[in-house]
Amino acid sequence: MKNYMLLFFAALFIGCAPTGVQVTFDDENSNKIREHLNNYVNNDLDSLLALASDDAQIFINGEDPITPDEIRPLLEAQHATFDNITLSWVQEGKEDIGVWVESTTYPEGPANYPADVTTAWFNWLGTSKMSGETITIPVHVVYVWNDEGKIQAEYEYYDPTKLVAAMEAAQSAAMQ
Repeated sequence: MKNYMLLFFAALFIGCAPTGVQVTFDDENSNKIREHLNNYVNNDLDSLLALASDDAQIFINGEDPITPDEIRPLLEAQHATFDNITLSWVQEGKEDIGVWVESTTYPEGPANYPADVTTAWFNWLGTSKMSGETITIPVHVVYVWNDEGKIQAEYEYYDPTKLVAAMEAAQSAAMQ
């Protein structure tokens, strides 16, 4: 009986050892993304873009990538159009944590290469400088890391309709 108990506890210990996919919330990559998103909110675009690799690809709601240099004017236009840009993640009855961030390490498998990925979910809020309207946009972003600890690929998913409309209205008003 003693041997069976020993075998049971050994199997339990080995079975509980971390293997395969690892999900973390307060690791280095998750914290880098929290700081990255704070840089966006604070309009510190140099620090924001410094986290991306030189050959990073950014996909915004589609399959055609742009570079960090190409996204800078879009980010500048957002800050020129909106005041009080904030990121918010609130679960019912809980405190707003700003953004939900988690990192996942995927081991190499028969059909995939190993990968380190960080995802973020939040509501983007901004108040139009022209109309005073505050808009809210649910956002999901996926960051893929390279071996140097830089963002190699970024996938952004959100409905840009209200954002684009406010930016076009502000641009049109500026041209008159």
